Amino acid sequence: MSIDVLLSLMPPHVGAGSVIDWDATEKVWGSPFPTDYKEFVKHYGAGSIENFLAVLQPSPDGSGRMADETSVAQELWEELEGIPDVEAEPDRILAWAMDGTADLLCWMRTEDDPDEWPVVVYRRLEDAWQLYECGMVEFLTRVFRAEFPQNPLSSTAMWGVPTPLFLTRREATRIRESGRDPWEGVVE
Repeated sequence: MSIDVLLSLMPPHVGAGSVIDWDATEKVWGSPFPTDYKEFVKHYGAGSIENFLAVLQPSPDGSGRMADETSVAQELWEELEGIPDVEAEPDRILAWAMDGTADLLCWMRTEDDPDEWPVVVYRRLEDAWQLYECGMVEFLTRVFRAEFPQNPLSSTAMWGVPTPLFLTRREATRIRESGRDPWEGVVE
């Protein structure tokens, strides 16, 4: 699914987006990243959707929040023995987001082509993993449109939200410092 669909549902604010040296970052991380994710980062950057889902961004030195959440996800994958009938070692799990209920949204790096990596979600409230045969942008779009048979996340904060709001931390802080609530109108 094209990033254009997501851009129309969730237009990025002025100043959103990050410029990343993907060649250097991928070398440090020892892995390429999916094209749709790179497009997401280009247009949005790291930040929050609906004051609920924190989308992570790789640091150029391989540390930081994405690395920390990936480590947690890999430990959970190993502890729960992944998903029945799905073969993947814990080191094949790479986190790209976490939500307000401590769900982890990850890729399962099963193919050489990162554009073929499915999304796997650890639902904290169920203490279980679920596989979704789509990429990050399609996953988010289908959550916003409520197109999965059931909500893949532990909360309905983004489920069926027709015009979700994305804010970088910098933009949320700027709005807050102006005396307004950056998430006004967002139902939690």
